[in-house]
Amino acid sequence: MKPQLWLVAALSLQLAFGGFAGEAPPTPAKPEARSLKDCLLPAPKHGGFAMEDYILWCASVIKVGDTYHMFASRWPAQYGLGGWSKYSECVRATSTNLYGPYTFQEVVLQKRTNNWDNSRVHNVKIVKAGDKFVLYYINSANQTGYAVADAVTGPWTRLDEPAMKVSNPAIFVKPDLSIYVFGRLKDSHEVNRGIAFTAPSYAGPYSVVANGDNLLANNCELEDPTIWWANNQYNLLLNDWKGKATGMSKGGAQYFSKDGLHFQLLSREPVFTKTVPYDDGTSETFSRRERPFIYTNEKGEAIALFTACLPKAGPARVVVQPVKNYTPQN
Repeated sequence: MKPQLWLVAALSLQLAFGGFAGEAPPTPAKPEARSLKDCLLPAPKHGGFAMEDYILWCASVIKVGDTYHMFASRWPAQYGLGGWSKYSECVRATSTNLYGPYTFQEVVLQKRTNNWDNSRVHNVKIVKAGDKFVLYYINSANQTGYAVADAVTGPWTRLDEPAMKVSNPAIFVKPDLSIYVFGRLKDSHEVNRGIAFTAPSYAGPYSVVANGDNLLANNCELEDPTIWWANNQYNLLLNDWKGKATGMSKGGAQYFSKDGLHFQLLSREPVFTKTVPYDDGTSETFSRRERPFIYTNEKGEAIALFTACLPKAGPARVVVQPVKNYTPQN
């Protein structure tokens, strides 16, 4: 092959598959594409979910009847942010308003001695699969399992062993009740890969996609993905682990994929930062803002962004930002 033709072919492959490993992320294919950031509204100052003397993390929400049920991770604030590794448990809170405030109802799951989930219950994510409520969670890093119930209030039946080798699971239940899971796996090179699993139903078995290769273009890294379906594609919002995608470490990065195998960055601009504007005209800059969760309406439009926010003083709480009926148009 002539040198000129080889260069054209290489550039074509680079554009098709997101560039060569180690390079900066490419400019998105449609730089004018509207991201979720363009539809974010100020957060209700007294909305969300907070508990005195507790750190709250990992919120996900499901609506049953006229009530919104939030499942979140919680542990005593006295142990600091690192206390999640030993004391994290799953709690449920409710509200008749999507944006809150949410009121604590019960402790749902705690770690179990002499079981696979003997260290913690963390990264909780609630979904509905047919007539079952399925609550996914992790124990130690890269151990994801779930509990099942007929009602959102339980009782819950847990697995006897983990279902997937992955952390930070983001669950999508397809119309045929098959499952797609996107999550994070740190490999031997300390790269936090974006990997996926599929299953014929919530009961499994769960099969890793593409041999566990990083599905994010340019070997970008992630933490805490959330997933939803709109515009005939998978949509992800996640924490940009090392700022490779947005230039801001742990800024909000938005991706999309038509096939669940190749994810393209929608915009280089962070969807969210550590600063949250409030509906009273004030704002707050947090020391940490992580674990995004997107809530969609019956049309598949994103209408709320939940994030775990750690103030510069006081325990972390869940903040909810309304979203003005967002659908990707890339």
